[in-house]
Amino acid sequence: MKKESKKSPETFALECLAGLERAKQLRPQIIAGPARTIEGTLREYNALLMNASASNAQAGLMSEVHPEEAIRDAARECEQEVSRFYSDLALDRDMYDALAAVEVSGADADTQRFHAHTLRDYRRAGVDRSPEIRARLKAIDEELTKLGQAFSKNISEDVRSIEFADSKRLAGLPEDFIAAHKPDKAGMIRVTTDYPDYNPFMTYAVDDELRKQLYIKFRSRGDQQNEEVLHSILELRSEKAHLLGYANWADYVTDDKMIGSGAKAAEFIEKVWKLAAPRAQEDYAELLRQLRTVEPGATEVCDWQKTWLEHGVKISRYEVDASVVRQYFPYERVLAGLLEITSEIFDLRYVAVEGDAEVWHHSVLVYDVVRGTEKLGRIYLDMHPREGKYKHAAQFPLKDGVRGVQLPEGVLVCNFTDPAINQPALMEHDDVVTMFHEFGHLMHHVLGGHQQWITQSGVATEWDFVEAPSQMFEEWAWNAKTLARFARHHETGEVIPAELVAKMRRADKFGLGTATVQQIFYAAISLGFHRADPKSLTPGAGQLAEIQRLQKQYTPFAFVTGTKFHASFGHLVGYSAMYYTYQWSLVIAKDLLTPFEQLGLMDKATTFSYRDHVLAPGGSRDAAELVRNFLGREYDFAAYERYLVESA
Repeated sequence: MKKESKKSPETFALECLAGLERAKQLRPQIIAGPARTIEGTLREYNALLMNASASNAQAGLMSEVHPEEAIRDAARECEQEVSRFYSDLALDRDMYDALAAVEVSGADADTQRFHAHTLRDYRRAGVDRSPEIRARLKAIDEELTKLGQAFSKNISEDVRSIEFADSKRLAGLPEDFIAAHKPDKAGMIRVTTDYPDYNPFMTYAVDDELRKQLYIKFRSRGDQQNEEVLHSILELRSEKAHLLGYANWADYVTDDKMIGSGAKAAEFIEKVWKLAAPRAQEDYAELLRQLRTVEPGATEVCDWQKTWLEHGVKISRYEVDASVVRQYFPYERVLAGLLEITSEIFDLRYVAVEGDAEVWHHSVLVYDVVRGTEKLGRIYLDMHPREGKYKHAAQFPLKDGVRGVQLPEGVLVCNFTDPAINQPALMEHDDVVTMFHEFGHLMHHVLGGHQQWITQSGVATEWDFVEAPSQMFEEWAWNAKTLARFARHHETGEVIPAELVAKMRRADKFGLGTATVQQIFYAAISLGFHRADPKSLTPGAGQLAEIQRLQKQYTPFAFVTGTKFHASFGHLVGYSAMYYTYQWSLVIAKDLLTPFEQLGLMDKATTFSYRDHVLAPGGSRDAAELVRNFLGREYDFAAYERYLVESA
């Protein structure tokens, strides 16, 4: 049996800080070391980073997933301590000098890369600035950690809902959804802003007024505190960028990425928007025609109507009813199929772990990842929503692997329907795609987590590239042959028909234009908020005015009064100015798929080559080099452009 953790906040805090304490002990030893060598300095520094990383990973994960609020709060305090340590370390001139004195000219390429990137990152942190500036940079980093935590907490803990008494207002929703939303003792039906409620309701509910109410509540989560928090974050990031010699935060944070600068990121956003905008207008016109079938005098499509109308278009034009499609995707079978497919294409086995696995919630599944007799790592699957838990889907590291020292461990955190509560636990196909996407990150973390230097482990590659492997892996959730392995009707056992999958793929092309410009809108917020003078983005009027301007510029959907999307846009913390990377990575992902076009997605020669050339090296090479080694050429824009502009 897995052991569910029952620690007190005090015990958790001690365990969480244990790695950090070991790192603190190593720090003066490295600086005082008599010999500046790879073994005596770099490897000891690597050990320091490993210990600090252990505390950082545990704090970052538990602050988002632990069911007890007191533990989540303790994890946030631990995270702050780790952040203070990292900030202080990054500005430690004595440590920089010790590392810089190591001679690596005769070392292997990975060691030379680790050394060069470590020194670069020290300089980017401001280690060569005056003591006064270093002190201010440290204070900024500490405050940004606290503000980022507050921003995320305000979103995850702000679960809103609509309530109504008339069950007829659930018209259009699937039977299993209705069965799971019975009236309470007061006769009220409650639908929340959590994804298992929100996504089906916005897709299927006929009641336009209720969809509008839920949309506004969803798009205004965090609005009581987060505008002030965001303004403080933007001010501090801008100050830090200026202290480090950059015009703005966007230029600073993109300087060491594939794209190179905020200006080039803006050019990329405009390029994609110009490609997608004509198709978005066609999509919008089709949505308006669909709306006029129920509202003959309609003159515009509102943002809360978009998903419902897309569902209608897909039924009428493409003969794809999502409520029928979901019958083929019971949660347990989808997960089993995902594990089976990745086992085959990457030559792996997943061995369920019971006895020596400690979990934070009884629903968490644990598997060792094995090849032959060799254990490669461990994965944890925390797949269902609960109060206080992270509201989106993401892969969290628990351990970064270091060759010969420790194996990688990763955690998949999602919010899919829970079979322990809902039967049948049917998934929307979009959720199936999300599961494959996030598992792509997990595979990258485990398969790439066998480097000798921790900063090259797993997904530690350029941020522009980090989404590409997961975006690429979405294709396995769209292919008729791969879906046939696990997609079976939950009642009849019928394999999902290839004809239905073909229709789904055609239908998916509808709405690609509006979906892409929506992503560009998000990217423009992310980048624009970090290129602008923060004084212009005041809480309330300033931020809202910019959101309204950008939405009008990039999307065909009018701003909905009462919403404050930026207050619930969690990527503004983790991704800061770099939300553009989702589209940048997608350019690469579409090109990575081209070798599979002739031989198919399950061709082992191709999947093994992809595994070995792209995933397994982790961050030990530049992303462009990894892609070139797999494709045999430089990546280009052609596959993405075909995907974006070809007719539905």
